[in-house]
Amino acid sequence: MKPTLYVTLFLMTVLASACFDETDISSGQAESFIKYYNNYPVFSGVDVKELDQSGYALLGTVETNLGNTKICLIRTDAYGNLVDTARYYGEESNAKAYCLQVLSDGGFGILGSSVNTFTGKLQVYFVRTNSAGDTLWTRRISHTGNVVANYFEVNADGSYILTGYAERSNSITDKQVWIGALDESGDQPFWSPKMYGADKDDEGRHLQILGDGSFVITGTTRSYPTGTLYSHAFVLRVTATGGATVFSPIPSTADEEGNCIRVLDNQNYLVFGTVKSASSTSGSDIRLKKVTLTGGVLTIAWERTYGSNGNDTGQSLVAEGSSLNMLTTMATSGINSAISLIITDSEGNFPAYTTIGIGTQLSGSSFAITSDNGFIITGTNKYSDNSLSATLIKTLSGGKL
Repeated sequence: MKPTLYVTLFLMTVLASACFDETDISSGQAESFIKYYNNYPVFSGVDVKELDQSGYALLGTVETNLGNTKICLIRTDAYGNLVDTARYYGEESNAKAYCLQVLSDGGFGILGSSVNTFTGKLQVYFVRTNSAGDTLWTRRISHTGNVVANYFEVNADGSYILTGYAERSNSITDKQVWIGALDESGDQPFWSPKMYGADKDDEGRHLQILGDGSFVITGTTRSYPTGTLYSHAFVLRVTATGGATVFSPIPSTADEEGNCIRVLDNQNYLVFGTVKSASSTSGSDIRLKKVTLTGGVLTIAWERTYGSNGNDTGQSLVAEGSSLNMLTTMATSGINSAISLIITDSEGNFPAYTTIGIGTQLSGSSFAITSDNGFIITGTNKYSDNSLSATLIKTLSGGKL
């Protein structure tokens, strides 16, 4: 049974207008706002980061007037107003954005994909920029089949550690978990890339780097446990040089995927994602599990399920102090959806919900806690298949607008 929705802090209808002029800002918007960006009629928000308490960087994918897609980076002030012209990346057609990180010098690492013009296959597309978003260097990583990196983080040496999936070229294996790396100059280390998995679809979705340079990955696997009827979230422990030490599926009795992993300590992790609803043939719920990995054996300490009726998805999780903060997209009525922030205690109990976008097709992609203890959220407001706006939402503490 799904838990009761204890608190609904805010319900609103998202308007289909864009505000870039600071004169449009009321005094109430100094600390919270909702903004929409329509550089092109189709603009999907993917990732967002705060910039030294002075504003925000939003990464997304636009569809150009020629029908191609490009990666787009926009920078705003603290009120969501543009501070410069948008930057676009992807000389090839069909470049798409996946992940953004702010680097130690104020520049950006941008992860996406593009289409290899010789093979027609998807390839990893990585851009290193300065603080204004101007390109310093670009790297492309190809494979015999499609290869996509969904997420990356920066380790203590300034190297970029990436995870996603790569298709095998033989007839029995489709996708395997793909792990790659680039050093701060854009060169691949001797061990990169690596692939892990078996004879069914396996994909890395998210990773976190540990203090010793090793890292943990979660995602979805249909290969493990052998003979399973379901997809499973997993924990993959990897050494600093890409060697897998443990690939452990998380037990489940329905299709489940891990979209975010957070390290509590070297043995304990939170895995956040989505599970097929037991009460519906097509719906899904939000799933949070605390797992322990000791001596190569994974156990579930506890698990929590959240959601409403319909397709609900868990995008990202941030653990802060004694609270867990979750970004989700929840189905509302018909084809509509809304962003929902869920805040719980450290064990996933007593969920408080903030719902944004009732009556729209608003979905969330990424969020972070801001320097004033609010949240910055990006996502997409859909009006039709040919009209999407990247959305930037700044909340107060607790998710209030």
